Amino acid sequence: MSTLKSINRYQSTAQDGFTLVELLIAMVVSSFVIAAIYSAYQVQQRQYTNQTQVVEMQQNLRAAMLFMASEIRMAGYDPQGTAGAGFIEARTNRVQFTKDTVNNSGTTMRGDGALTGTMENVYFGFIPADDTDSNGIIADGGAAKLVLSQDNGTNYEAIADNISAIEFSYTMVDGTISTTPTDLSKIASVTVSILARAKNPDLKFTNNISYTTGSGNSWGPYNDNFRRRLLISNITCRNMGL
Repeated sequence: MSTLKSINRYQSTAQDGFTLVELLIAMVVSSFVIAAIYSAYQVQQRQYTNQTQVVEMQQNLRAAMLFMASEIRMAGYDPQGTAGAGFIEARTNRVQFTKDTVNNSGTTMRGDGALTGTMENVYFGFIPADDTDSNGIIADGGAAKLVLSQDNGTNYEAIADNISAIEFSYTMVDGTISTTPTDLSKIASVTVSILARAKNPDLKFTNNISYTTGSGNSWGPYNDNFRRRLLISNITCRNMGL
């Protein structure tokens, strides 16, 4: 009887455990499952990061364009008719203009007939040192800050980051379009084309897209790993070409 009890005790103990082969199989299967989960996580994380950068680019572009539009619409604003407000410079890569919107007491939107107040001389474009080509429309290093100056170019304030290129084209009162107008008093509207670039590259993405500006010029393909977005807006100058 004691011998039978010993055999039963031994058999019960053997049935409760795992063999070495079973452990190895379980480890291999677990490794495949973990690898699949991690791979899926990486894909989701990369897509989330890329989408976040795209949203950031779009918000960056729209905010900058809205701000520029509100200012450019006021170019040539001269309620007294004596300030001589209008475009000072109208180039492919930059635009500068004046508006008589501040009087001697500092009240805005009530000009005093002179352009001596703050915020009455407006410049948009790259900082000149950040231009790389003869027209200055392509940013140095592939991306730069789009800036605003309200003191005739002495100080610059960034209104958008990571801008690859910018173009200003001008529609004259007779309907012709030019990127280098000679008679600045005949400008009726300004078409602004801004190309933004993602902050970081995506090594699994190649950008081979060409972007067409408002005047018909082409930017790209860049054949790099940066995502880009182009925004074009035509802004009517309410106080010009009258």
